[in-house]
Amino acid sequence: MPAWLEVLLNLSGYAGFVALATRGTTCRDAAADDHVNSDER
Repeated sequence: MPAWLEVLLNLSGYAGFVALATRGTTCRDAAADDHVNSDER
């Protein structure tokens, strides 16, 4: 496997992990906000 292909795979894997981690925290924050709003009502 060429070195540039390994680097490309590593970068795409890292970008995918960051995207999943970022989306996971935003979903949890939104759920936490909904929970707080439902308690206030």
